[in-house]
Amino acid sequence: MSRKLLVLLILSVVVVIVSYRLWGSDFDWRVFWQSFRAMHAGWLAASIGITAVSYILRAMRWQVLLAHLKAVRLEPLIATTVIGFGAICVLGRAGEVARPLWLTRRQKIPFSASVATILVERFLDFLMLIAAFAAALALLEVPATAGPALLMLKSAARLIVAGSVVSIVGLVLFRSNVERIVRYVPSKALARFAGEFANGLSFIDSGRSLALTLFHSVFLWITIVLQFWFMLFGMHFNFSIEAATLVMTGVALGSLATIPGVGGGFQAGFVFAMVTFFLVPVEQAIAAALVAWVISYVPTIVAGAVYVLIEGETVRNLKGLLRNPESQTV
Repeated sequence: MSRKLLVLLILSVVVVIVSYRLWGSDFDWRVFWQSFRAMHAGWLAASIGITAVSYILRAMRWQVLLAHLKAVRLEPLIATTVIGFGAICVLGRAGEVARPLWLTRRQKIPFSASVATILVERFLDFLMLIAAFAAALALLEVPATAGPALLMLKSAARLIVAGSVVSIVGLVLFRSNVERIVRYVPSKALARFAGEFANGLSFIDSGRSLALTLFHSVFLWITIVLQFWFMLFGMHFNFSIEAATLVMTGVALGSLATIPGVGGGFQAGFVFAMVTFFLVPVEQAIAAALVAWVISYVPTIVAGAVYVLIEGETVRNLKGLLRNPESQTV
């Protein structure tokens, strides 16, 4: 079965299930449509603006991670970041490869080394997400009407913080002992992957690079939290910044499983967090999830497409690079 047919089949199943749940239940369409009328364009525009800032911060952090490979100017890294995230919006997680591919083509950096920096970046993002989630749980004042899941997570906040600290310590220990670790890895492919990942962690060796990377990571995730906070204000939810962080966490985890061009995981994570943690009516949560998906994805896709057109690339060129990425570095 071809990939296009498989995606079409998945979409068809999703449409059938959603249609059945909406039309076959007591779904209140009046509440659903009224949710769109309560939007504030100013807050939504501010959310889009903060998203643009987050891409600049990602590019700045990536510049630090790439410094041991090659000094790359910030401007092309911003363009590559936007193109890469636009590809993720269109292709799902398969689009993750777009950034290292583009960097390989434009900056002649070895593909495997580019991928290593992306893996490190994602690991840092995971740590920042967990830290933000734990901090939000620790600071959030849980009302008596909160869902039981939120109360349970609140009690586990200290364990989540401890897990984040252990992960950071483990990252440093892995980098400093990678040569010994690789000797005991039975698989050559896994050993090579471990070595490339450790190479991407070279920023740890320099105090300045480590400080810059952590600074950019913390500042980046502050902007992402603000993006969701402003977005929720724009949809008439008077949430605290801690509550917005929990919604952001739900979206981030849901986005790990997405249907290309449609999302699915994004919306599911958004609705789950709103309904489970804050007992928002499902009709209102679904309407808000759709708006959140549009203002998060559409501007990124448009900006990425504009960058691709400016660079004069074609689909044929990109497909050729995908088949043989390392050939572009010679």
